[in-house]
Amino acid sequence: MKKIILLFVLISLGMGSCVTEIRDFEQIGNDSFLTVEAFLSNQKGPYKVLISSSSPSITINTENKPIKNAKVFITDDKGKRENLTEILEGTYVTSASFRGIVSFTYILNIDLPNGKKYKSTPEMLIEAPLIDKVDAKFVVKTNYPLTDVRSVGYDVTLNFKDSPILNQYYQWKWTHYEKTIYCASCYQGYDNDLGKCSIEPRFPFGQSKIELINFTCGEPCFDITSNTTYNVLSDNLLNGQQVTNYPIMRIPFNGPSLYYLKIEQRAISEKMYRYFRSIKEVTSGAGTLFDVPAETQFSPNIVSLDNPNEKILGAFEVFGLDQKIIYVDRNKGSEGYSPVRVEYPGRQLLAPPGSAGGGPRARCSEGKNRTKTEPEAFRE
Repeated sequence: MKKIILLFVLISLGMGSCVTEIRDFEQIGNDSFLTVEAFLSNQKGPYKVLISSSSPSITINTENKPIKNAKVFITDDKGKRENLTEILEGTYVTSASFRGIVSFTYILNIDLPNGKKYKSTPEMLIEAPLIDKVDAKFVVKTNYPLTDVRSVGYDVTLNFKDSPILNQYYQWKWTHYEKTIYCASCYQGYDNDLGKCSIEPRFPFGQSKIELINFTCGEPCFDITSNTTYNVLSDNLLNGQQVTNYPIMRIPFNGPSLYYLKIEQRAISEKMYRYFRSIKEVTSGAGTLFDVPAETQFSPNIVSLDNPNEKILGAFEVFGLDQKIIYVDRNKGSEGYSPVRVEYPGRQLLAPPGSAGGGPRARCSEGKNRTKTEPEAFRE
């Protein structure tokens, strides 16, 4: 049986590279582990720390239990302390002006309400090289039929100059935002007060489900898509050289609209690079920071001050960052090819005859894959 491991991530919200795809795993032993999501970079905050207890039986639909009333703070090697504030159960944030500084060393501290204390090892923020150029080229993959979403799209690559300093390690992350079409899809009704579908009906074995109804958004809302792969690189065979056409991601050609893309180029520690590589090796090319077998090491840099043998899910990631926001015009290069569109199941609930508006609307529910906040430099 397979197991799961989750990453401790603080959010702002030889030449070896590896890319590992997401895959679902099941946790063995009904154990529950302290789990945190968080990053710290040199970009302006605020940053979030998400603290929770992992589910004893993790599935794709099971959520962790947030841990509230913890004391969370970050210290640096210059004696400064940043206290985080709990804004939701298990969600702790820094001040908006807080950011990491290149060459400073940071420690994440967590004191739980049950008296347990956790601390990261000191992590230095390493300066990231600048992204010189980003290219998006329309490419047809002939091993798929033209009706397959994988057949037509834009391959995105970038150029950068590696640091002349020996033993540098990099990671790339990308994020795509687009306007949400439907804020809720329900079989029975939508409860506007709760901001979610009404209780869904149970269907006896063999009985067909009633029709799925899609509700448009009643407020600004944006869907978020990001990496389902690791993309890391060691500069052991290219120290100080220019790197060209490094692969980042593939944009689907599912319409002619502009495609918003934010690319992050991160300078990570050797410790984190080896951690990501170990996930790849254990999972044979599949897995994520939140979803890997337990044979992979647990946290590489978070320890319990009360019980050094305690297994903790996650890692305190501190990295230098350069990022670029680009728009890819999907009318260019795709002449002669038709977009492969994704069809939404169900139908939209229309307004009654003679009424104003476009029918009942749904609220935008904040989450990891959706936000009410308009992305930086967003345009349609």
